[in-house]
Amino acid sequence: MAIPDRQTFEAAASWYVQFQAQLPTPVERLAWQQWLNADPSHQAAWNQMEQLQRSLGALPQDLTRRALSTTQQRRQVLKWMLVLGGTGYLGWNVQQHTSLGNVWADYRTCVGEHRRIELADGTQLDLNTGTAIDVVFDASQRLIHLREGEVLIRTGKLGVQTPFYVETRQGRIQALGTRFTVRQLSSSTRVGVLEDRVSVSPADQPNHVRLLEAGESADFDRQNVSDKSAYSGSQAAWVDGQLIVLDARLGNVIDELARYRPGVLQCDLASARLRVSGTFRLDSTDAVLANLQATLPIGVKYFTRYWVSVKHIG
Repeated sequence: MAIPDRQTFEAAASWYVQFQAQLPTPVERLAWQQWLNADPSHQAAWNQMEQLQRSLGALPQDLTRRALSTTQQRRQVLKWMLVLGGTGYLGWNVQQHTSLGNVWADYRTCVGEHRRIELADGTQLDLNTGTAIDVVFDASQRLIHLREGEVLIRTGKLGVQTPFYVETRQGRIQALGTRFTVRQLSSSTRVGVLEDRVSVSPADQPNHVRLLEAGESADFDRQNVSDKSAYSGSQAAWVDGQLIVLDARLGNVIDELARYRPGVLQCDLASARLRVSGTFRLDSTDAVLANLQATLPIGVKYFTRYWVSVKHIG
């Protein structure tokens, strides 16, 4: 098998950066194909590139935006990762290096995976795509540490005298005999209550406690809790493998679908403004994209299996 050198990896990274900025023209695509066919090491380097694309699906979205916010940053990050790939480091599983600490989480899910866990006290946990948690049960507390992703929790009855907490980067949620979801966002935490109630305490202002009742949701950072908003079971339909939306921006729908597939899924501003309603299967995002293309004025272009772009037509 041909082993790419540093220059070849950098060339592959440059092609990726160029095409990430905008869809390739026919001339650019032909030039890329000619480069790819020119040497077996070029194909090997591009294979590493596709492995990197798969790993990008597990990156927190804010990290992806930060790392790829400019052409120079994209080139630096991608070259660095591809060179690591050339040494075999990438093969150890880049997807788990996107958040190094998550490798050691007690429970994890990959991109597109859903997992249900039952704990010793009868608590049921549903882990959404790309989620990592730790579980700490002792004599004083039952604690779930949400490292990344989203979890739906139905608290158990055994050990009910022991308080139940969920901890995120922004603070702590206490369950008060309930069923609720917690999602780690880029710089905040989102909580939605399906049954009973929870209390929310920002990390830097622990006395600023906010109670949320069934049917309510709020975001919070380390200082403040946002105003409450309505929350319904349809917003947790991912537990049943579904995304349910009503008159939603297509851009938001694409962002949600991107959480459930490896690689890059993006749309232009014109298509992002379109409105859409429906129930979509999260285990078949390609079929969802095909359905959206059939019903909306958009085109779905697959540059590779792991790189998909949605563009407005007309």
